[in-house]
Amino acid sequence: GTRPAVDDCLDPQQRVFLQCVHETVEDAGYTPDRLKAPADSGRTPAVGVYVGVMYSEYQLYGAQEQVLGNPVTVSGNISAVANRVSYFLDFQGPSLSVDTMCSSSLTAVHLACQSIRSGACDMAIAGGVNVSVHPNKYLLLGRSRFVSSTGRCESFGEGGDGYVPGEGVGAVLLKPLERAVRAGDHIHGVIRGVAVNHGGRTNGYSVPSPATQARVITDAWRQAGIDPNAVGYVEAHGTGTISRGPR
Repeated sequence: GTRPAVDDCLDPQQRVFLQCVHETVEDAGYTPDRLKAPADSGRTPAVGVYVGVMYSEYQLYGAQEQVLGNPVTVSGNISAVANRVSYFLDFQGPSLSVDTMCSSSLTAVHLACQSIRSGACDMAIAGGVNVSVHPNKYLLLGRSRFVSSTGRCESFGEGGDGYVPGEGVGAVLLKPLERAVRAGDHIHGVIRGVAVNHGGRTNGYSVPSPATQARVITDAWRQAGIDPNAVGYVEAHGTGTISRGPR
């Protein structure tokens, strides 16, 4: 385990993601040691860790104490969210915390898939964490007019003026389909295609580009070899903010 002195000031996002990863490995039918068991070739598999994490505000509590003259430091670097997992579970593949704002967790999945395909790691943990630990987050969102004035999300309805921030943590264990089938793993789903891009210059910094959003979806479809007419479910990202929500 971690040292008690570390536990006392550990960023909650590091703590809950570490717990989530351990549960993810167990749900897949493994233990961390079994996951790293040498293959027939004698080579120890490289396990990567990719996590989307946007906020690192736990450190603000340390800064507040220092202003008062108290020599207090607390952890909170987003890089530590991934590296804490790799250290604690002795995973020796790539270890990255990713911040691309709203798309951080799926970008982490994208990078994990690329890493596996390129041979940089044999399997990977991919996920994300968002824990609200300081009021600065809500002050920023409120002043930027992202937060709903009614406490309700109206992503595709008339009169929506923002969203309601939530908290969450999640992770999946990714490995090549052929290897998962051969190992008799419980397969929850198959990633057929992944794509990522940026909207470039639009009418405003936070205003999305429907054209580039359509392009990245098309790229993923083509990579997956799936007929768009065969798609039965689409999960949309619609914040419902004024002039910002994708339409």
